[in-house]
Amino acid sequence: MFNYNHLYYFYVTAKLGGVSNAAQYLRISQPSLSSQIKVFESQIGQRLFEKKGRRLQLTGDGERAYAYAKKIFDVANEFAESLKSPTEQQRRRIRIGVTDQVERPFVADLISPLVKGQKKGEEKLFYVSSTSSERLLDQLRREEIDLLLTNKPVYAEDLEELAVAPMAVNLFVSTQNLRELKIRISKHTTPADFLNAVPWGLVIPSSKMKLRHETDVFIQEIKAQKKIVFESDIISVVGRAIVDGAGVGFLPRPYLLDELTNGLVTSLGSKAGYWKHTLYLLGRKDSRYDQAIDDIVHSVQRMERM
Repeated sequence: MFNYNHLYYFYVTAKLGGVSNAAQYLRISQPSLSSQIKVFESQIGQRLFEKKGRRLQLTGDGERAYAYAKKIFDVANEFAESLKSPTEQQRRRIRIGVTDQVERPFVADLISPLVKGQKKGEEKLFYVSSTSSERLLDQLRREEIDLLLTNKPVYAEDLEELAVAPMAVNLFVSTQNLRELKIRISKHTTPADFLNAVPWGLVIPSSKMKLRHETDVFIQEIKAQKKIVFESDIISVVGRAIVDGAGVGFLPRPYLLDELTNGLVTSLGSKAGYWKHTLYLLGRKDSRYDQAIDDIVHSVQRMERM
């Protein structure tokens, strides 16, 4: 027999996609968690994880162990649910996975109106988690999340697109920067002329981001020359750097809509944008969706009109 605590530690690590996230969730140190997983592997005589580059992946034996562990803890969760009061049992939990290439505060803006708009007597809990698209696809198929919001199209027989939102991408600059140098722009100002004329460099997503690739292609097309002064793989950090005047950058319009409305940033280009950066809301084909899911679908669809 093995220690069920070790089984749970393995289950959480596999579910959350790595030791770092699992250790934080379990509130233990990473070395302690790694040690206990090794003890568990030794007890059952199987290697459960393997390194693939910087990622930790389940082996074939690990996949089988995870499937059994999930059944065990699903039953435990059902038992825990059965002990709750009728009011607690009626609470609907909606789990949304958001790829790490989507701006986080924007997701909060997307979900918050649905939370505030709940009618009296409704019991919905929105749970949002973020990691890579690949891990979230696994979680969607394992029914660990209900929906996936990603910026990459997915073609799979077991999944379906519930909503597609092409978002206009504009060039943004700090309004304060424009005022200080007394620079004026009009609807006739081209992005190439602006980039070549202003002293500020580019604030841009890192090279692993889809939005960065789209930006590089556009800059090449307009034949603009501008050095990069700031880059990040966190989209919200890119947006904050633009607002704070570190440089200029291209972002989907909905990502900086509040800052644009409040006059903190100025945008170049029409509401149609220079190109479209598309988000996709995915679900499982075998799932039955209720009004709460429909509300999220409509919220994503509205982004195209922002």
